[in-house]
Amino acid sequence: MARSDEAPSVEGDAEERRLIDRSAAGDQEAFRQLVIRYHRLVINVAFRALGDLSLAEDLAQDVFVKVYKALPSYRHEKPFTHWLHRVAGNTVTDALRRRRPVVSLDGMDQPPPSRESDPQDVAVRHDLQHAVRHAIASLPPHYRDTIALQAFGELSYEEIAKTLDIPLGTVMSRLNGAKRLLRERLGDLVRGEEANTA
Repeated sequence: MARSDEAPSVEGDAEERRLIDRSAAGDQEAFRQLVIRYHRLVINVAFRALGDLSLAEDLAQDVFVKVYKALPSYRHEKPFTHWLHRVAGNTVTDALRRRRPVVSLDGMDQPPPSRESDPQDVAVRHDLQHAVRHAIASLPPHYRDTIALQAFGELSYEEIAKTLDIPLGTVMSRLNGAKRLLRERLGDLVRGEEANTA
């Protein structure tokens, strides 16, 4: 599925390059324009990973701070969105590794109400999503980064290969390895969920 931010026009490409170059030189207005342009993309990646909008917004700020600091080393040979996905994916997986569950009676993270299913089913799915996020964060880095780009960044195999600068076959191998480890680590949870949906 092609997204407009991944297939910019020639004019958009030139404008993006100018914004990147000016931002790398310290132009804060140019960087603000880059943030406006890519904020939604970063929020989406973070939200898919964390499942909490306020955490996703905080993480997006971290991503853009890292981007601002790293822009002088960015090279235009790779599309900016691929580089940005990599920074966002790394920041997300770092946050997931550091994250510890916080239980508070005032601010408990409750799944959204659903008319289609009963609250117990919604809670079970919410727990499964949390367990999957935690399991992804605990994967070895080469597996974690690859599957995070697919699951949270919604990148295709080809886009992942370009983002990580690895062959397509390596992407497929890493995704298979990551999924195998996730099945092993989530065994009973995944089988329980499959039984509930059968």
